[in-house]
Amino acid sequence: MARHDEKQRVILGIKLSQLREEKKMSLQELGKHTGISPSYLNEIEKGKKYPSQEKLEQIAGALGTDFEWLASSKLDKKLAPVSDLLDSGILNELPLEMLGLELGKLLELLANTPSKLNAFIRTLIEISRNYNMRVETFYFSVMRSYQEIHDNYFESLEAAAERFIKRFNIDPNKPIRSQYLEKILKDQYNYRIIKDGFSHDPNLKDLRSFTKPGKKYTKLYLNKDLDESQLAFIYGRELGHLYLGVTQRPYTSTWVEINSFEQVLNNFRASYFSNALMMSRKPFLKDLTAFLANTAWHEEILIRTLKRYNATPEMLLQRLTNLLPRYFNIKSVFFLRFTHKPGTNAYQLSKEMHLGGIINPRGTVLHEHYCRRWMFIDILNQLATNQENNEDNSIVGGAQVAKYFESNEEFLVFSIARPMLPTRGVNSSLSLGIKLDKQSRQRIKFLKDSRIRFRIVNDTCERCAVKNCKLRAAPATEWAENEKLKIRKKLLDKL
Repeated sequence: MARHDEKQRVILGIKLSQLREEKKMSLQELGKHTGISPSYLNEIEKGKKYPSQEKLEQIAGALGTDFEWLASSKLDKKLAPVSDLLDSGILNELPLEMLGLELGKLLELLANTPSKLNAFIRTLIEISRNYNMRVETFYFSVMRSYQEIHDNYFESLEAAAERFIKRFNIDPNKPIRSQYLEKILKDQYNYRIIKDGFSHDPNLKDLRSFTKPGKKYTKLYLNKDLDESQLAFIYGRELGHLYLGVTQRPYTSTWVEINSFEQVLNNFRASYFSNALMMSRKPFLKDLTAFLANTAWHEEILIRTLKRYNATPEMLLQRLTNLLPRYFNIKSVFFLRFTHKPGTNAYQLSKEMHLGGIINPRGTVLHEHYCRRWMFIDILNQLATNQENNEDNSIVGGAQVAKYFESNEEFLVFSIARPMLPTRGVNSSLSLGIKLDKQSRQRIKFLKDSRIRFRIVNDTCERCAVKNCKLRAAPATEWAENEKLKIRKKLLDKL
């Protein structure tokens, strides 16, 4: 049924429920006045049914209201936020079924308690306006929640990558080079590869790839500054779209336009496929088991692993989030990506994911300064210094045990920083954090190695009470305000 019809059903259900409540009339009583069964009236209120004009006239008469108003899509001022929510299209776009939610249940909630939801909905809309939140923001939030609900592991995609490896006689124990994946795209899927696709226009210089389907063949335009591992990932993702039979998909990387949640979901599925292809489950698990069993920490192991699988830092750390919870029962994990322009004091969180209920470090703090004691900030500064001194500036990595100030929470953090190609003059750091609990301490044997740096950390400088911190980037204003409120509460309690 058309989306417009769905909206009409929802609005009619809300009106009918509201009028019945005002008249203090039960469904049974309304049924007696109209000759319509209470069960059918209940379906109307839930937004599942839309009655004929004759029945709608009978309902309007029984409730003493105007037929034209009842049949219209207008809601009164009290319910205006509900109408705004329906008009926004968010309910139509969110993948409720994928998240295990029934649209009917949500509509029933809207229909039966609109006045209670009024303030909440108004607040959501106001927040979205104040922070310039677009529908895309909701898409990415839902996608992240979907990953977190499933511990970021998807067996069907793992199996699909393994079938692909078998079909094309790929050796999963050796690094997969971009040339081989390029050949599959050309020979099997009739692709034409343009490896310098964006040099003609400076407005496209930061774009990584663009796919242009055609009747005879598909063109794949690439940025000439991509390195070997980035090329392999893009080819793998492109093959993921094809092999998984995806129809709705984005055609650019990075994002330029998002038309539906299906595009966000399918892009994730194709990216997961590419990671599972490049770092096939069985050999990667074998290497990961050996890595965790080491009693000594060797910093260069992260760099060696990248080369071993021809992977980018993000691919490697994302792959760890797939397999650690599933196969090692290490479920409390976070992933963060920060960007930084050398010479500035601004560090932007551009991607985050928290598995196993972890909420720290928080990525939702606006206009505050992230704690400079975290390794993901520290290595960005180290990389910028290397670049300034013309030293090796290709990649910086390391490990850290971070303990929250005034808390017993500790995290083992792996971080890797490198230039953010093809974007010039910007660096990025990728971090995987593992909460140190009984399970993870038993699994990770190198935790006691003195070469792993230990630091007291916090979320942001504004919320941190650590005194004489040489890395502080801002005064502890939020902490001071909270302390003031605590003192005031204690004094009021005494009164």
